[in-house]
Amino acid sequence: MAQETKVGNEFHVFVTVRIPYTDDIAADNLDATVNYAILHSIVAEEMSRPRKLLEAVAASIAGRIKELWPGCLGGNVRICKSTPPIAGITGKAEVTIVF
Repeated sequence: MAQETKVGNEFHVFVTVRIPYTDDIAADNLDATVNYAILHSIVAEEMSRPRKLLEAVAASIAGRIKELWPGCLGGNVRICKSTPPIAGITGKAEVTIVF
């Protein structure tokens, strides 16, 4: 909505990445999994870009995860808008993209 472009809104982003179990994980090798700091930076970058659709933001985050970690088995990106400016909605609105 036009109002949100001016005043913003509060969002919560939840990311789940499925990774295969390997001996490297059992051996406590950091290179065997995703980097949580990089995941956070991806979310922060994508959430800083104005978009019309939460789905577009979630899809972009998912695409970047798949690109950086092609060995991941999938996951999901859920974005929750805390106070959507929609008459009659008193709770939150959220979208989940499964990849």
